[in-house]
Amino acid sequence: MSMIDFEEILKNINASLKSKKLYPVGHPATLTPLKKTFTQLTEVLQDKKSFALAIVNEALVVEDDLIEDSETLYPDLLENMAAMNVDAIVFERGLKEDEITKAVDLLGGEPLQGDSLVKAVEAAGITHITLKSIPVGKRNVLEIYNDAVGAIVDVMDEIRMGKIPKAEPVNSIVDEMTTAVFEDANAIMGLTMIKNYDNYLFNHSVNVSILCLSLAKAMGLSQHEIHCAGVGGLLHDVGKTGVSEDIIRKPGGLSSEEWEKIKEHPTMGSKIVNKMEKMDALIENMVLAHHVKYDCSGYPNVTDKVHPLTQIVTISDAYDALTTLRVYQKPQDPVEAVKLMMTLSGRHFDPATLKTFVDMVGLYPVGTMLRLATGETAIVIKGNPDNAPCPVVKVVHDEDGNTLDDPIEVDLREDPDRNIVATVNPATANIELADFFENEARESDK
Repeated sequence: MSMIDFEEILKNINASLKSKKLYPVGHPATLTPLKKTFTQLTEVLQDKKSFALAIVNEALVVEDDLIEDSETLYPDLLENMAAMNVDAIVFERGLKEDEITKAVDLLGGEPLQGDSLVKAVEAAGITHITLKSIPVGKRNVLEIYNDAVGAIVDVMDEIRMGKIPKAEPVNSIVDEMTTAVFEDANAIMGLTMIKNYDNYLFNHSVNVSILCLSLAKAMGLSQHEIHCAGVGGLLHDVGKTGVSEDIIRKPGGLSSEEWEKIKEHPTMGSKIVNKMEKMDALIENMVLAHHVKYDCSGYPNVTDKVHPLTQIVTISDAYDALTTLRVYQKPQDPVEAVKLMMTLSGRHFDPATLKTFVDMVGLYPVGTMLRLATGETAIVIKGNPDNAPCPVVKVVHDEDGNTLDDPIEVDLREDPDRNIVATVNPATANIELADFFENEARESDK
C-alpha cells in the first residue's frame, strides 16, 4: 500500500474523531470514515501482521515514514492521542470493524491514561488494537538501558535466593524498550555496544532483548509477538544462575562434564519462566530452545517443540556474543560477525529470519568503526536502507588520528570524498564504543 493510502487511513480516523465532537453517537459522519478505515486496514493487514502509527517529536510517523504537516492535516488525531498520553496505535491482523469503532470512541471520549486506559481497552473487548502509553516522565534510552540491566540483575538475584522472579518489572521495562525501538531504533541499538566484561551476563541479556525487539519489528510481527521476543531475549540466559561462575568464566576449554552442565541452562531457564506469572508459552519456548539450531542440532533435544520465532533469540544471541570480548574469544567487528553468520544460513539459522536481520542491521551495522578515504576514523550511527554502502557516521578522529572533541555527523551519501576504505578494530583505535554511545544518548536528551 502506498504512502497516499496510509494518509487516507489517517484522514479517515481524524475525520471520525472530529465528527464525534459535532454529531451524536452513530451519526453517519462518524461511521462512514470508520468503515473506510476498516476496509483500508484490512487490505494493509493482508500483507502485514501489524500496522503502526506513532507520535515522534509531535509529528505523526506511519511505518517509519514521517508525515509532513501532520499537525495541520490531522489535528484531532494528534490532540486525542496526546490527551490520552498515547504515543502509538498498533493495528493487528484479525482486526474487527467494531474494534475500530470502540477504539475511536475511547480516543474521543473522557481522557484516560496509564492503567485506566489499559483496563478500558480490555473492558471494551479490543484485542487487535494496542494503544501504547508514554511512560510518565519520558526518559532517554540510556536510562531505559540501565534500568533494563537493573531488572535482569534483580531477576537473577531472586532466582539465586530461591524465589520466583516477579514478571511485572520485566514486562514494564520491555514495554519501554519497545517504545524506544519504535521511536528511534538506531539510538537504542547503539547501546548494544556496551559490553561490560565484569557484568557480561546482564549486559548481554539486555543487548539480546534490544536486538530481538528490533528484529521482531522488522519482521512485521504483531505487538504481542514483539513483546514476547523482547522478554524472551531478556530472560534467555536466566538458567545460567544454576551454573557455577567458575564454569561460565573459565578461560580454557571445558571438560565434558562442565560442558554438559552449561547445556542444562536453557532447560533450567524455561522451568523458571514457566513458574513466573503472566509469561506466555512462546517466551518459555524461546528460553528453552534458543540453542537449538535451524538444522535441529544444538541443545537441548526438543526439536519437535521449537516455535519458529525462537530463531529471533537464536540469531540475536549469536550476533551479540560474536561482537563481545569473552574469556575464550576476541570480539569480531559487526561486519565480520554478519559475514560469519551468513555462512551458517540454512544450518544454524533460518535463512528468512537471518536475511531480515542482515537487512535490518545493514551492510555496516550501528557501532561499526570505519576508515574513510580522507584518513579520518568514523563510527556508524545509522544505516541508510536505500543506500547501504553509505551509512550516517560520526567522525571521531581527524586525518592525523587526533580525537575530535565534537564528533562530526556526516551522511556518506552526501559526501563522496569520504568513501569507506576499511573497517577498523575499536581496540586499536583508542576509543571505547560503549562510552561513545553513552555520550550520544546523553547528548540526544539535551
